[in-house]
Amino acid sequence: MLYRPEGPLNAVLGTLGIPPQPFLTSSQQALFAVIVLMSWVGVGYWMMFLIAGLQDIPQECYDAAAVDGATAWQRFVHVTLPLLRRPIAFVLVADTVANFLVFAPVQLLTRGGPDGSTDLMMYDVFRRAYSVGDINFAQAEVVVLVAITLAVVSVQFRMMRGKGEE
Repeated sequence: MLYRPEGPLNAVLGTLGIPPQPFLTSSQQALFAVIVLMSWVGVGYWMMFLIAGLQDIPQECYDAAAVDGATAWQRFVHVTLPLLRRPIAFVLVADTVANFLVFAPVQLLTRGGPDGSTDLMMYDVFRRAYSVGDINFAQAEVVVLVAITLAVVSVQFRMMRGKGEE
């Protein structure tokens, strides 16, 4: 509803003197619109994991850092971030995998268009398997998608390792 030509987003843009935008019908804007939608949908879900991780940090860690004279920034960098490493890693990896498997928003909003600008890999797997009937090509795409996802996730895990975990 937000992206409709007469929707609330274009109404706000209109009050700012900006003409209505073709968010889902422009090949330059459609992919960005889907990315913004997926980011907005996931924010609350992933934030729950991060809030749970924050609540799991013992107050004693902050108290000890304060006694040592750490500023708020130093407590954040040297206490909060290291103790949030596991929840951040989970959110990063799970969100990456979820984004590689985006299908429903593309199917519902753009059907891979306009001009193939939102023809993401999972949507193409569906289209090839069920619309075109080329199940072998769709299966090959799934294998490639899994390989790409595993490669990206392994790089993320390497980057999230602590100093003593190598």
